[in-house]
Amino acid sequence: MYRQISDDEIRSVLIEYGNLIYRLSLHYLKCQADAEDIVQEVILTYLLHYGKHKTKSWFMKVTINKCLDFLKKRKRIANEADENILPDTSPLGDDLFEELQKLTPINREIIYLYFYEGYSSKEIGKIIHKSDSAVRKQLARAKSQLKIILEGNNHDEL
Repeated sequence: MYRQISDDEIRSVLIEYGNLIYRLSLHYLKCQADAEDIVQEVILTYLLHYGKHKTKSWFMKVTINKCLDFLKKRKRIANEADENILPDTSPLGDDLFEELQKLTPINREIIYLYFYEGYSSKEIGKIIHKSDSAVRKQLARAKSQLKIILEGNNHDEL
């Protein structure tokens, strides 16, 4: 079903659209190596869907989509890596710091940003992409969860 694509056809596509794809992806990603990877991905997508003549707008749309997917993946990986990071030393005391580790990741993040870093609920909302009221509600949940954890430890000591 696939037709053989000649090197000349591939070369002509690269000559006609390669520079456009590279410039557009460089604009989105701000990194030459990543932009070069996107050029390869777009050309590979073209080759996999070869059959009809693709227009300039098709190449632009595919390039933008590949760049946005790349940025989402990069952000997701960074968020997963940062999810459990809290400072090694805490002015809150080692015991309280250990109790904070028992909170859910979102509650730990909210408590940390609010109490440790001193951000307002509005500023936290901008950081985690939630509304001010949603942050305040989550902060109340986090305080409640921390209270339960701390009260549970007080009963264990008796």
